[in-house]
Amino acid sequence: MKIYSSKLIIALVTIWMAACNQPQAPESLEEKKQELAELKKEQVEIKEKIVALQEEIASISGENKQKDLRRIEAIQLTAQPFNHFIEVQGEVQSDQNVMVTPEMNGVILKRLAQEGDFVKAGQVIVVLDAEVLKRTIAEIETKLELANTMYERQKNLWEQQIGSEVQYLQAKNTKESLEKNLEAQKAQLANANVKSPISGVLDEFFMNKGEMATPSAPLARVVNVAQVKISADVSEAYTKYVKKGDSVTVNFPAIGESIKVPIRHVGQFINAQNRTFRIEMKASNKDGFLKPNTLAVVKINDFSKEDAVVVPSNIIQKATNGDTFVFAIDKKDKTGKVKKVVIKSSKSFNGKSLVEEGLKPGDYVVGKGYNEVVAGDEVNIVEERKI
Repeated sequence: MKIYSSKLIIALVTIWMAACNQPQAPESLEEKKQELAELKKEQVEIKEKIVALQEEIASISGENKQKDLRRIEAIQLTAQPFNHFIEVQGEVQSDQNVMVTPEMNGVILKRLAQEGDFVKAGQVIVVLDAEVLKRTIAEIETKLELANTMYERQKNLWEQQIGSEVQYLQAKNTKESLEKNLEAQKAQLANANVKSPISGVLDEFFMNKGEMATPSAPLARVVNVAQVKISADVSEAYTKYVKKGDSVTVNFPAIGESIKVPIRHVGQFINAQNRTFRIEMKASNKDGFLKPNTLAVVKINDFSKEDAVVVPSNIIQKATNGDTFVFAIDKKDKTGKVKKVVIKSSKSFNGKSLVEEGLKPGDYVVGKGYNEVVAGDEVNIVEERKI
């Protein structure tokens, strides 16, 4: 066995390391192009495999390309009644809203009822000072007593043909004149008791005890609201649509209530100032919630059509040429294709518009999402309802 010197070993190692570090000859341009082409081919194959795998996974899980389509709501149209209403402002009035006035002058001695009390027709609510009248009546009664005595004497004498006829007639005239005067004064005295002309609530006193009451100034107000009148002014444009007996809905915004009542009266006069005519309705008000001058909104049905086709008013769009249109759907299960349909619409009420031409029952239109699609779009139907 040969034994090599350490110097020889070091020399051999150095030569070997130098050989390892020597650079290889560079690849040619054609080789690089070929390598790039192979990588691109592999990339295409991988991409095709990825797409195929995605479709397979989607098919297995029940999903499909709908996820990538525009999501919309489909509305199926049905034949239905369509009613159009006009709304006019009115107010509550009371036919029995009475100002109580005295029929004679007099100082108020006392009030026999309080504000808020229910009073009956003919009930005394105020007593006036009538001391002067009472004294006058007492004087007349004294004179009448004497006049009756004189009349009886003259009558007896005349029946016995004693005395003159003139004396008898004068005595008779004096007696009868005093009787009529006494009757008038008593009637006037009765007016010192001021009575309520109607049954109702004593709503307000305008004068207090000790004040002078006169026939020219009201003492109090009595209101009976068990039944009220509702009046409203309607534009002359609706003259032929409003008839006596028609049922209307009256809303009272202040109390959140509504009632249905017939029209009791249709005015025959057009107000030249605002070109309106008046209508009136009667309503029961047993609970007393309706106060005179309460705001009322009267809803009048001026047009009705059975088996009408309607669409939500907000989905109707207008083209640059003036046509109105909606986006309809050729529906296939949960997907569909959008198409533009020109329509003719007329009256609208409560968010719905009547379609006269262009659509029919059973058609589908785009609801939510109508402003995000164009004709020809494939869409994914995520909501569906009927109208």
